[in-house]
Amino acid sequence: MAMQNNITGRVKIIFSDIDGTLLDSCHQITDGTRNKIIELEQKGIPFVLVSARMPEGVASIRRQIGSHSPIISYSGGLIYDANRRILYSCLLELNHALKIKKVLETEFPRICCNTYGYEKWIVDNADDPWVRREEAITGLNAAEGDIKKEFEEEGGIHKFLLMGEAKEIHNVEIWLRKDYPELSIALSNENYLEVMHGSVKKSAGITYLCNYRGISLEEAMAFGDGHNDMDMLKVVKYGYAMGNAPKEVKESAAFETLDNDHEGVLAVIKELNE
Repeated sequence: MAMQNNITGRVKIIFSDIDGTLLDSCHQITDGTRNKIIELEQKGIPFVLVSARMPEGVASIRRQIGSHSPIISYSGGLIYDANRRILYSCLLELNHALKIKKVLETEFPRICCNTYGYEKWIVDNADDPWVRREEAITGLNAAEGDIKKEFEEEGGIHKFLLMGEAKEIHNVEIWLRKDYPELSIALSNENYLEVMHGSVKKSAGITYLCNYRGISLEEAMAFGDGHNDMDMLKVVKYGYAMGNAPKEVKESAAFETLDNDHEGVLAVIKELNE
Protein backbone atom coordinates (compact mmCIF):
# COMPACT_ATOMS: atom_id res chain seq x y z
CA MET A 1 0.00 0.00 0.00
CA ALA A 2 1.61 3.22 -1.19
CA MET A 3 1.20 6.08 1.28
CA GLN A 4 2.42 9.65 1.01
CA ASN A 5 4.67 10.84 3.81
CA ASN A 6 5.40 14.38 4.99
CA ILE A 7 2.11 15.92 3.85
CA THR A 8 1.67 18.06 6.96
CA GLY A 9 1.04 21.68 5.99
CA ARG A 10 0.96 20.95 2.26
CA VAL A 11 -2.75 20.22 1.86
CA LYS A 12 -5.25 23.11 1.86
CA ILE A 13 -8.39 21.31 0.69
CA ILE A 14 -9.65 17.71 0.68
CA PHE A 15 -12.16 16.15 -1.72
CA SER A 16 -13.85 12.84 -1.05
CA ASP A 17 -16.28 10.56 -2.81
CA ILE A 18 -19.03 9.26 -0.51
CA ASP A 19 -20.23 5.74 -1.28
CA GLY A 20 -17.50 3.13 -1.06
CA THR A 21 -15.05 5.77 0.11
CA LEU A 22 -16.10 7.91 3.07
CA LEU A 23 -18.93 5.55 4.04
CA ASP A 24 -18.34 1.92 5.03
CA SER A 25 -20.23 -1.06 3.60
CA CYS A 26 -23.14 -0.31 5.94
CA HIS A 27 -23.27 3.26 4.56
CA GLN A 28 -22.00 4.74 7.82
CA ILE A 29 -19.20 7.16 8.69
CA THR A 30 -17.10 6.37 11.75
CA ASP A 31 -16.86 8.72 14.73
CA GLY A 32 -13.10 8.95 14.31
CA THR A 33 -13.39 10.07 10.70
CA ARG A 34 -16.16 12.55 11.53
CA ASN A 35 -14.19 14.09 14.40
CA LYS A 36 -11.05 14.45 12.29
CA ILE A 37 -12.96 16.17 9.48
CA ILE A 38 -14.35 18.74 11.94
CA GLU A 39 -10.88 19.26 13.42
CA LEU A 40 -9.41 19.93 9.99
CA GLU A 41 -12.23 22.31 9.09
CA GLN A 42 -11.55 24.26 12.26
CA LYS A 43 -7.94 24.56 11.11
CA GLY A 44 -9.09 25.98 7.77
CA ILE A 45 -8.90 22.83 5.65
CA PRO A 46 -12.33 22.23 4.07
CA PHE A 47 -13.44 18.63 3.51
CA VAL A 48 -15.57 18.73 0.35
CA LEU A 49 -17.94 15.89 -0.49
CA VAL A 50 -17.87 15.02 -4.20
CA SER A 51 -20.53 12.62 -5.39
CA ALA A 52 -22.73 11.50 -8.24
CA ARG A 53 -25.60 11.84 -5.75
CA MET A 54 -28.18 14.61 -5.97
CA PRO A 55 -27.58 17.67 -3.74
CA GLU A 56 -29.72 16.54 -0.80
CA GLY A 57 -28.04 13.13 -0.88
CA VAL A 58 -24.70 14.90 -0.41
CA ALA A 59 -26.01 17.47 2.06
CA SER A 60 -27.46 14.74 4.30
CA ILE A 61 -23.98 13.27 4.74
CA ARG A 62 -22.54 16.71 5.42
CA ARG A 63 -25.13 17.16 8.16
CA GLN A 64 -24.16 13.81 9.66
CA ILE A 65 -20.57 14.99 9.81
CA GLY A 66 -21.49 18.45 11.09
CA SER A 67 -19.22 20.21 8.62
CA HIS A 68 -19.83 23.47 6.74
CA SER A 69 -17.87 23.01 3.52
CA PRO A 70 -19.14 23.36 -0.07
CA ILE A 71 -20.61 20.29 -1.78
CA ILE A 72 -20.17 18.97 -5.30
CA SER A 73 -23.09 16.90 -6.59
CA TYR A 74 -23.91 15.18 -9.89
CA SER A 75 -20.19 14.37 -10.34
CA GLY A 76 -19.37 18.06 -10.79
CA GLY A 77 -22.55 19.10 -12.56
CA LEU A 78 -23.82 21.20 -9.65
CA ILE A 79 -21.70 22.94 -7.01
CA TYR A 80 -23.08 24.61 -3.88
CA ASP A 81 -21.18 26.85 -1.52
CA ALA A 82 -21.29 26.30 2.24
CA ASN A 83 -24.61 28.20 2.43
CA ARG A 84 -26.27 26.15 -0.32
CA ARG A 85 -25.97 28.88 -2.95
CA ILE A 86 -25.28 27.68 -6.48
CA LEU A 87 -21.74 28.36 -7.63
CA TYR A 88 -21.87 26.32 -10.83
CA SER A 89 -24.43 24.33 -12.82
CA CYS A 90 -24.15 22.43 -16.10
CA LEU A 91 -27.27 20.90 -17.67
CA LEU A 92 -27.76 18.36 -20.43
CA GLU A 93 -30.16 20.10 -22.83
CA LEU A 94 -33.72 18.77 -22.48
CA ASN A 95 -34.38 17.84 -26.12
CA HIS A 96 -31.11 15.93 -26.16
CA ALA A 97 -32.13 14.12 -22.99
CA LEU A 98 -35.56 13.26 -24.38
CA LYS A 99 -34.01 11.61 -27.46
CA ILE A 100 -31.78 9.46 -25.27
CA LYS A 101 -34.68 8.54 -23.01
CA LYS A 102 -36.80 7.41 -25.96
CA VAL A 103 -34.11 5.05 -27.24
CA LEU A 104 -33.57 3.67 -23.75
CA GLU A 105 -37.28 2.86 -23.47
CA THR A 106 -37.40 1.01 -26.79
CA GLU A 107 -33.97 -0.64 -27.02
CA PHE A 108 -33.13 -1.25 -23.35
CA PRO A 109 -36.46 -1.89 -21.57
CA ARG A 110 -34.81 -3.71 -18.63
CA ILE A 111 -32.71 -0.67 -17.74
CA CYS A 112 -34.08 1.44 -14.89
CA CYS A 113 -33.71 5.08 -15.95
CA ASN A 114 -33.52 7.74 -13.24
CA THR A 115 -33.54 11.40 -14.23
CA TYR A 116 -32.11 14.10 -11.98
CA GLY A 117 -32.10 17.88 -12.05
CA TYR A 118 -31.37 20.17 -9.12
CA GLU A 119 -33.46 18.70 -6.25
CA LYS A 120 -35.68 16.47 -8.41
CA TRP A 121 -35.36 12.69 -8.86
CA ILE A 122 -37.86 11.46 -11.47
CA VAL A 123 -38.55 7.83 -12.41
CA ASP A 124 -41.08 5.94 -14.52
CA ASN A 125 -41.93 3.44 -11.77
CA ALA A 126 -41.28 4.25 -8.12
CA ASP A 127 -41.81 0.59 -7.19
CA ASP A 128 -38.94 -0.63 -9.34
CA PRO A 129 -36.57 -2.67 -7.11
CA TRP A 130 -33.58 -0.66 -8.32
CA VAL A 131 -35.30 2.58 -7.29
CA ARG A 132 -36.24 1.15 -3.90
CA ARG A 133 -32.67 0.06 -3.34
CA GLU A 134 -31.30 3.52 -4.14
CA GLU A 135 -33.89 5.13 -1.88
CA ALA A 136 -32.73 2.89 0.97
CA ILE A 137 -29.09 3.83 0.40
CA THR A 138 -29.60 7.59 0.07
CA GLY A 139 -32.56 8.09 2.39
CA LEU A 140 -34.31 10.06 -0.35
CA ASN A 141 -37.51 9.42 -2.30
CA ALA A 142 -38.01 9.29 -6.04
CA ALA A 143 -41.13 10.70 -7.72
CA GLU A 144 -42.92 9.34 -10.78
CA GLY A 145 -43.29 11.77 -13.63
CA ASP A 146 -42.73 12.74 -17.25
CA ILE A 147 -39.31 14.31 -17.65
CA LYS A 148 -40.46 16.69 -20.40
CA LYS A 149 -43.00 18.22 -18.02
CA GLU A 150 -40.82 17.98 -14.93
CA PHE A 151 -37.78 19.72 -16.43
CA GLU A 152 -39.33 22.01 -19.04
CA GLU A 153 -38.83 25.09 -16.90
CA GLU A 154 -35.18 24.25 -16.18
CA GLY A 155 -34.54 23.44 -19.85
CA GLY A 156 -32.39 20.45 -19.07
CA ILE A 157 -31.33 17.77 -16.61
CA HIS A 158 -28.21 17.24 -14.57
CA LYS A 159 -27.92 13.52 -15.19
CA PHE A 160 -29.39 10.17 -16.05
CA LEU A 161 -28.59 7.34 -13.68
CA LEU A 162 -29.05 4.02 -15.46
CA MET A 163 -29.41 0.96 -13.22
CA GLY A 164 -29.42 -2.69 -14.20
CA GLU A 165 -27.63 -5.99 -14.29
CA ALA A 166 -23.95 -5.69 -15.17
CA LYS A 167 -24.32 -7.15 -18.67
CA GLU A 168 -27.19 -4.79 -19.50
CA ILE A 169 -25.25 -1.81 -18.19
CA HIS A 170 -22.25 -2.85 -20.25
CA ASN A 171 -24.38 -3.02 -23.40
CA VAL A 172 -26.00 0.36 -22.86
CA GLU A 173 -22.61 1.91 -22.14
CA ILE A 174 -21.28 0.63 -25.47
CA TRP A 175 -24.29 2.12 -27.28
CA LEU A 176 -24.03 5.49 -25.58
CA ARG A 177 -20.29 5.82 -26.20
CA LYS A 178 -20.80 4.97 -29.87
CA ASP A 179 -23.86 7.11 -30.60
CA TYR A 180 -23.31 9.95 -28.13
CA PRO A 181 -19.54 10.46 -27.83
CA GLU A 182 -20.13 14.07 -26.75
CA LEU A 183 -21.61 12.96 -23.40
CA SER A 184 -19.83 12.37 -20.11
CA ILE A 185 -20.39 8.70 -19.30
CA ALA A 186 -18.98 6.92 -16.25
CA LEU A 187 -19.58 3.78 -14.25
CA SER A 188 -20.01 4.38 -10.54
CA ASN A 189 -20.22 0.60 -10.10
CA GLU A 190 -20.99 -2.35 -12.36
CA ASN A 191 -24.74 -1.77 -11.99
CA TYR A 192 -24.83 2.05 -12.19
CA LEU A 193 -24.02 4.18 -15.23
CA GLU A 194 -23.97 7.99 -14.95
CA VAL A 195 -24.78 10.03 -18.09
CA MET A 196 -24.27 13.81 -18.12
CA HIS A 197 -23.28 16.82 -20.23
CA GLY A 198 -19.90 16.22 -21.81
CA SER A 199 -18.08 18.83 -19.77
CA VAL A 200 -19.19 17.33 -16.44
CA LYS A 201 -16.49 15.41 -14.58
CA LYS A 202 -15.42 15.26 -10.96
CA SER A 203 -12.03 16.65 -11.97
CA ALA A 204 -13.68 19.67 -13.59
CA GLY A 205 -15.80 20.24 -10.48
CA ILE A 206 -12.91 20.20 -8.06
CA THR A 207 -10.80 22.33 -10.40
CA TYR A 208 -13.59 24.93 -10.49
CA LEU A 209 -13.85 24.99 -6.71
CA CYS A 210 -10.09 25.19 -6.22
CA ASN A 211 -9.89 28.14 -8.62
CA TYR A 212 -12.85 29.79 -6.89
CA ARG A 213 -11.09 29.54 -3.54
CA GLY A 214 -7.64 30.40 -4.85
CA ILE A 215 -6.13 26.99 -4.07
CA SER A 216 -3.75 25.10 -6.34
CA LEU A 217 -4.41 21.49 -7.33
CA GLU A 218 -0.90 20.88 -5.98
CA GLU A 219 -2.39 21.65 -2.57
CA ALA A 220 -5.42 19.39 -3.00
CA MET A 221 -6.08 15.84 -1.78
CA ALA A 222 -8.76 13.48 -3.08
CA PHE A 223 -10.17 10.06 -2.20
CA GLY A 224 -12.22 7.71 -4.37
CA ASP A 225 -13.06 4.12 -5.17
CA GLY A 226 -14.95 4.14 -8.47
CA HIS A 227 -14.34 4.56 -12.17
CA ASN A 228 -16.02 7.97 -12.01
CA ASP A 229 -13.37 9.03 -9.47
CA MET A 230 -10.37 8.27 -11.69
CA ASP A 231 -10.09 11.67 -13.36
CA MET A 232 -10.40 13.38 -9.95
CA LEU A 233 -7.66 11.23 -8.46
CA LYS A 234 -5.37 12.01 -11.39
CA VAL A 235 -5.79 15.79 -11.36
CA VAL A 236 -4.74 16.43 -7.75
CA LYS A 237 -1.25 15.97 -6.33
CA TYR A 238 -2.43 13.79 -3.46
CA GLY A 239 -4.84 11.31 -5.05
CA TYR A 240 -5.73 8.24 -2.95
CA ALA A 241 -7.55 5.17 -4.22
CA MET A 242 -9.34 3.14 -1.59
CA GLY A 243 -8.20 -0.38 -0.84
CA ASN A 244 -11.59 -1.66 -2.07
CA ALA A 245 -11.24 0.10 -5.43
CA PRO A 246 -10.87 -1.91 -8.68
CA LYS A 247 -7.38 -2.37 -10.07
CA GLU A 248 -7.76 0.28 -12.79
CA VAL A 249 -8.86 2.87 -10.22
CA LYS A 250 -5.86 2.11 -8.05
CA GLU A 251 -3.59 2.45 -11.07
CA SER A 252 -5.05 5.92 -11.78
CA ALA A 253 -4.07 7.26 -8.35
CA ALA A 254 -0.67 8.23 -7.05
CA PHE A 255 -1.37 6.57 -3.70
CA GLU A 256 -3.49 3.91 -2.07
CA THR A 257 -5.01 3.72 1.39
CA LEU A 258 -6.98 1.18 3.41
CA ASP A 259 -10.46 0.10 2.32
CA ASN A 260 -13.67 1.84 3.35
CA ASP A 261 -14.36 -0.70 6.11
CA HIS A 262 -11.01 0.06 7.76
CA GLU A 263 -11.19 3.87 7.82
CA GLY A 264 -9.05 4.37 4.75
CA VAL A 265 -9.78 8.10 4.59
CA LEU A 266 -8.97 8.58 8.27
CA ALA A 267 -5.71 6.68 7.90
CA VAL A 268 -4.46 9.50 5.67
CA ILE A 269 -6.10 12.65 7.03
CA LYS A 270 -5.06 11.95 10.62
CA GLU A 271 -1.52 12.75 9.43
CA LEU A 272 -2.58 16.28 8.47
CA ASN A 273 -1.65 17.88 11.77
CA GLU A 274 -0.38 21.43 11.59
